[in-house]
Amino acid sequence: MAENSDSRIVIGGKTLIVSSESNPEHLQKVADYVNTKLEECSNFAGYKGMSIDTRTMLLELNIGDDYITAKDSLDDALIELAEKNKELFETKQELASIKQKYELAKNQVVELQTKAAENAAKIIKLETELKKK
Repeated sequence: MAENSDSRIVIGGKTLIVSSESNPEHLQKVADYVNTKLEECSNFAGYKGMSIDTRTMLLELNIGDDYITAKDSLDDALIELAEKNKELFETKQELASIKQKYELAKNQVVELQTKAAENAAKIIKLETELKKK
């Protein structure tokens, strides 16, 4: 298990010291994201006149919306990946079957070529015998 470390981040102009297993770069990315969302929310009409609870709820809704949107996108991508993996598996199975049929056909060609050579030799032998008579 990773060890907790303290990181100093700034959110909404306030400095926080956060103890976390996450690396400081990750925590800073999270803080930057929250600050960006705070800035976006502050551009909404009437934001400055809202109570702190309403502002907090607006921020939470915006972050929640981003999360659900990203989660839905990930879920869609995972479904598509599963479908592509299934298609790939089926294609590999089909390829294996085609390779097997190819090998069988190749062996049959060799057998037929051998028989053709044997028959050609028989024809030559029979023609030679016929000419002798």
